[in-house]
Amino acid sequence: MRKKVVVWICVLSALFICNMFAGTVQAAEALKGKSVNINKATVEDLMKNIPLMTPELAKSIVKYRKDNGDYQQLEELLQVKGMNRTLLKKWDKFFELEGIGGKDCTC
Repeated sequence: MRKKVVVWICVLSALFICNMFAGTVQAAEALKGKSVNINKATVEDLMKNIPLMTPELAKSIVKYRKDNGDYQQLEELLQVKGMNRTLLKKWDKFFELEGIGGKDCTC
């Protein structure tokens, strides 16, 4: 009887672990989008191309840029109301920095 209980516990544990892994894979697959230049993107660009971007956060990203000038580095996004390190890590592959240094910059 004890062997059957141990076997069932092992089977259930294995199923639980497989479900956890499957959920992680699905979450990673859901983050598909297109890269955008955060120094040129409109609210609509951010909403259309960045997965799970909220209208409020997109507006905050654009407003911060208008109020403070172009972003110099991605970490500057952490100054935007509503942005945090977790979101930045999820989205950093979608953000591009172009046009830093003004119109004469060749960077």
